[in-house]
Amino acid sequence: MDSNAIFAILLLFVGLAILVAEIFVPSGGLLGVITFISLLVSLVFAYRAWGVSHPNVFGVFCILLLLLVPTVISFGFYLLPRTKFGKKVLLEAPEPQDLTPYAKESSRLEKLIGQFGTTITTLNPGGLVKLDGQRLHALSEGLSVEPGAWVQIVAIRGASVVVRPGTPPARTDSAVDSLDTEFDETAVERGSSLDFEFPPTT
Repeated sequence: MDSNAIFAILLLFVGLAILVAEIFVPSGGLLGVITFISLLVSLVFAYRAWGVSHPNVFGVFCILLLLLVPTVISFGFYLLPRTKFGKKVLLEAPEPQDLTPYAKESSRLEKLIGQFGTTITTLNPGGLVKLDGQRLHALSEGLSVEPGAWVQIVAIRGASVVVRPGTPPARTDSAVDSLDTEFDETAVERGSSLDFEFPPTT
């Protein structure tokens, strides 16, 4: 076989291989330029091999080239979402089993809405808060919150809780009244020990 024909076929396959690589490896168009040059040089060698002596073969080569390019591109995009790299690039939706732990965590955090905790670190806006002995990743509503401050959980965002400054509600009047009543009853019971009589005067 003529060396021009060998180079034409070789550069054709090299160009198609680089074309597939361009789909999987982001290169900013560099691999695409190399593919174009490889296919163009392949056509040059094909013309030298068959353009004059066998024009029909050269015509078949050109048609084959025109058919292979879109076929290879389609095949590359067909394979892309079926590879680990392609799933990351295309941000394919996760499988249901991958979402289960996330759903459980979100459900657990939603039960904490309305409760109060204290900040462990500065929220600027992200940080840590402490609630009933557990540490939670938290986000403030755009405000910087100092460590040790009271905050209230108002929403859930992903695996973090959204908080705003706030203090737990004070004791209700009924609670205060009950405490006063208990104090009065105790004082009455202990009244005898507090009372004393002045000694009689002579």
